Amino acid sequence: MTDLSWDPSQANQLVRMRNNPGKQGKTTGKVVGSAGRLLVEVDFGPNEKKLRKFEQLEPVVKIEGIQDLLRKGSYGSLSDLRRILIYEKVKGQLTNILYSMESSNTQFYPHQFKPVLKFLDSPVGRLLIADEVGLGKTIEATFIWKELQARQDARRLLILCPAMLREKWKADLQNRFSVDAELINAQGLRDKVKRMLQNRSMQSNSSFIHIASLEGTRPPKRWIEPETTSPRAELARLLDQNPATDEFSIFDLVIIDEAHYLRNQETSNNTLGQLLRDASRHLVLLTATPIQISNVNLFQLLHLVSPEDFEYQQIFEDMIRANRHIINAQNALEQSEPDTYSLLESLSEARSNQYFRANSRLANLEGEVRKGDAPDLEKIIQWRQTLESCSLLGQFMTRSRKRDVLENRVKRSPQPLTISFSLIEKQIYNHISHQIRKLARDQTGIALFSLIVRQRQMASCMVAALREWKAKGILRQYVNTDNESLAENLWEDLGILFDEEEASEYQYPFSEIDFSDEDLEQLKTNDSKYQELIKLLRKELSRNPKEKFVLFAYFRGTLEYLRERLEEDRISSCIIHGGIASSKDSILKLFKDTNISVLLSSEVGSEGIDLQFCRFLINYDLPWNPMRVEQRIGRLDRLGQTANRISIIHYVINDTVEERILNKLYDRIDVFRESIGDLEEILGDKTETLILDLLNPDLSEHEREVRANLTLAAIETKKREQDRLEQEAGNMMAFGEYILNEITQSRQQGRWLRPADLKYFIDDFFQLYYPETTITSKQNGFIEISLSSQARIDLRLFCDKRRLATPTRLQVAPITCFFDPKEVESMGKGGFEFLDSTHPLIQWIRDEYEKKVKDAGVSHPFHSVSALEVSNEHVNCIPGTYLYVIHLWEFQGIRTETRLAFEAVRVEDKSRLLNNDIEALLDKALVYGSPKPNVINFVNQDEIFKLYEECEERLQLDFLKFGDAFEQENTDRCNVQEQSIRAYTNRKIRDLRERIEKLQLEGKLRPIPAFEGQLKRVQQDCEVNLKKIDQKRKYQDKNPELAAGLIFITQAS
Repeated sequence: MTDLSWDPSQANQLVRMRNNPGKQGKTTGKVVGSAGRLLVEVDFGPNEKKLRKFEQLEPVVKIEGIQDLLRKGSYGSLSDLRRILIYEKVKGQLTNILYSMESSNTQFYPHQFKPVLKFLDSPVGRLLIADEVGLGKTIEATFIWKELQARQDARRLLILCPAMLREKWKADLQNRFSVDAELINAQGLRDKVKRMLQNRSMQSNSSFIHIASLEGTRPPKRWIEPETTSPRAELARLLDQNPATDEFSIFDLVIIDEAHYLRNQETSNNTLGQLLRDASRHLVLLTATPIQISNVNLFQLLHLVSPEDFEYQQIFEDMIRANRHIINAQNALEQSEPDTYSLLESLSEARSNQYFRANSRLANLEGEVRKGDAPDLEKIIQWRQTLESCSLLGQFMTRSRKRDVLENRVKRSPQPLTISFSLIEKQIYNHISHQIRKLARDQTGIALFSLIVRQRQMASCMVAALREWKAKGILRQYVNTDNESLAENLWEDLGILFDEEEASEYQYPFSEIDFSDEDLEQLKTNDSKYQELIKLLRKELSRNPKEKFVLFAYFRGTLEYLRERLEEDRISSCIIHGGIASSKDSILKLFKDTNISVLLSSEVGSEGIDLQFCRFLINYDLPWNPMRVEQRIGRLDRLGQTANRISIIHYVINDTVEERILNKLYDRIDVFRESIGDLEEILGDKTETLILDLLNPDLSEHEREVRANLTLAAIETKKREQDRLEQEAGNMMAFGEYILNEITQSRQQGRWLRPADLKYFIDDFFQLYYPETTITSKQNGFIEISLSSQARIDLRLFCDKRRLATPTRLQVAPITCFFDPKEVESMGKGGFEFLDSTHPLIQWIRDEYEKKVKDAGVSHPFHSVSALEVSNEHVNCIPGTYLYVIHLWEFQGIRTETRLAFEAVRVEDKSRLLNNDIEALLDKALVYGSPKPNVINFVNQDEIFKLYEECEERLQLDFLKFGDAFEQENTDRCNVQEQSIRAYTNRKIRDLRERIEKLQLEGKLRPIPAFEGQLKRVQQDCEVNLKKIDQKRKYQDKNPELAAGLIFITQAS
């Protein structure tokens, strides 16, 4: 007869399975006698009422802590520990977990997560990323967005870039991150912002990812005045009047690409950058500008990132001088044996500077070093982290160079093709050039640049240029405001952003020049450039018929002409440029996967594509802006290039002064051999000087060449100076190799949300709470999810309430889903959904668990003690029994630090494991481990509990030490934040008062009350923010127990 220690006929009692304490449910009151056994009906969740033997069940009298469970020997299974750790990851609160890792269809490179770590630690929520071309700034910026989505439920992203790059961004987001973005103009963005402002209470439900052009969004002149009613002006005023606060912001993140276009404070581009910065919670600027000590442009970008910290050029230079001591201290720690003498000397010098005099962390670090104890690796890492966080520039910007982050850099091998024009080519070229010089007299602006474009089209390919001019009238394509073609040529050849307003105001007084069809045919027959090209292609294809070539030209007509000629010569090719209607992806796939030999491309056409599978690049023409060629090369010389050497082919034409000077320009810069930095800094306005001299009809050929040589000598001097400054840039920022090592270690130790974690998270949830949901595994890690009727209803209610940025159709139909973004290419077309931490399904499951946590008043709703076993072939530990204890540490001040803390000991010899070793053990055990039943029969419970108490005590002491360090950092950050708030307020007050005074002087009184209202709000916000800082000086902490248990490591057989 069954001994009833509790009454199973009483309904709504919380019970659990004895052999699986994590499996809990409520009694229904129904009991059944069967063959002398008592069966009890238990409701384990929606649609899961089961009969279980009375002996298998026990009541859950109260929420039992880890101590209670350990004393009783109530060990759960591997799944309980897995639930706890994955739930903590999915919550999106752990500081040292990278939620963006492996969230893209890209290869892992540690340097791409350095900006993520910098951004997460930023005191202002803004960052300048100044990586070299080809290292993945677009990917880095999107990783930051993914982090904000996971950690702060970020919903509103604006990407601002030159118009020519919008499609590139859209394609990158879709292909690499499965993120859909919408292109938007100023009017659309203005309307979106208006709706948000009209329904501020609904801002948490407003979600969008938009891509806007810099040219189409920047404010016009006199945008402040209400009489200026264009969409751009109205948008600017809306942004200006609604700066971000803790309670409201128009954007969660603004990313500005090619940010060097914003660095002149007198331009509307810079004004737009300031407006977007203040209207967004976070800002990321992307540029290839190198770090240079005397670089005024760098100061301007940093001023945009944080005007309070970089108010004046002199302040910037003072900070650089002060920061040298921090860099020297970091360098002293980078050596294999830390140079403590140099370290102390640098710390002492740093602390004598006004910027670090009150820094308690540096004072504490200096005190530790002076003790003279040899630091272990963990201590060295702590010191490095302290120095990195104290760097005056490191918290606002980051830069990676290929020489630092790539072990096997691709070598560039230039191959010049020297040609001489035929007689007819010389005659036509000279005739056209003479006509252009006559027309160029006294011209400026767009009219002059249009003539330059004409000259450059002819230099690209005479046959193609004359064909087009003949078909349309020599300049009728411009008279008819074919602005798209003009804009593309200005961007690709000269790097100039097109201004449609200026172009629309100009009338072109050009006459026609004619050439007969016979002339064109003769010119085609004597095409020296093409003849040299076909020789090269035939020679290389005879060596390797599968060789691939990428040919760049900035003129569409050149590309179409070459396709025609190559077809006549039976060499297969395909073409991409800005006017092609076909999908670039499909053309690229055709080029990559078939026997097509040549890809003909413009810069605009190639934006957003990767050509690492090619090793031959042909520059059919050379733009006057060498940065265009650097970007051409960057399509091949980028992450993922497998060849040791890429061949860069260009033409050397000796028959014209223009081409001779252009080739000299490229030789001086040496772009064909090495990656170049900030060309604008090197060239300044010297390229324009070269072009204008060449177009000057009053100069002879000899005079043009003499002037050009003087300009080229100045360019070469400037480049040498830039190289020197780049070498000295170590005085501004340390490379931080240890950061890259930390990132790599984080990936190896599972400090990211892996596809397997999310799959288990989903499977486990539905087994526990919605067992009628079916999840069917398919090939390549794909799964089909068919929700039960109740799950569909609950998910729909959640989505309707939250209105998340990521859509889902799971609540209406079975959907095939995938977890690995690298599977995007294998999907083809279909309604697939990518499951990451931001997907509505994951968000809903997390929300359901959080409700259970809130109801129970505990850290998590799972069984806290587990036992498992794993073979030592999977873990780097000797066999034995290991006790582990896990705490959740939370510190909240000016910033929040949340991390898992570990302690573990081997029971047999009481030896302790290092923190990283514990993490690695747990990570591998969750992957390769299995449940360990009947644990209580294998261990001495008293001994286990005593070791547990010792582990607990050590964790408590470590918690206090960490708290002391956090308090020091919090005080320093609060001091800096207070200074920034006061500086920001003073700047805004000064700016608003200047505006009011100007309007008063001009007699424009209507806008003044609005500015006076802004002035009052700024002052009030300052008072509120200073009070918040004072509150955050008193930081709060807690360290709840999360889990404990035993891991049995067995000897591999």
